[in-house]
Amino acid sequence: MNLTLLEQILARDPRKQVRFPDLPVDEALTALRRLQEALHAEQKPAAAPEAAPRPEAVGSDELAPALGGLATQVWRAFGKTVDPATGQPREEMRRVHRHIEGALDMLKQMGLTMNDWVNQPYDAGLPVKVVSFQPTPGLERDTVIEAVRPTVIWKDRLLQLGEVVVGTPQISEVKPQ
Repeated sequence: MNLTLLEQILARDPRKQVRFPDLPVDEALTALRRLQEALHAEQKPAAAPEAAPRPEAVGSDELAPALGGLATQVWRAFGKTVDPATGQPREEMRRVHRHIEGALDMLKQMGLTMNDWVNQPYDAGLPVKVVSFQPTPGLERDTVIEAVRPTVIWKDRLLQLGEVVVGTPQISEVKPQ
């Protein structure tokens, strides 16, 4: 069964026809459901004696990795819908891109910030883990050239360190005269 991407997107239930391995929708939806339950549990007034805490509610310590994972999955899905050369959504992914942008907006409204640090100067104090350093032509100083995972911060709390590849200036050999 060989379907075009447009046929898969417009299908009533595309999961029965094909799985989307690059867009981890199921994991993101599960994490979002847990986040919504946790936010509703935190917003309930503590003074109400009849409101007993629900055992399935996610605590803030459990919420942090779930929120970081959700943000990473949405960030990756967003990257798959954008053409890296132009920065614009790919024609075949415009409909999906709109929904992913909506999910990113909702995460921002919840107080979550993400940064992938791409094209920014690298400093040892950045909240990132460097996966590798690569000599890269055209650079004057160490610069983040690729992101594997974004840095995720929620309510001034670091939830997830970013993972990046840092480009370093190429050292040209100068022969002594």
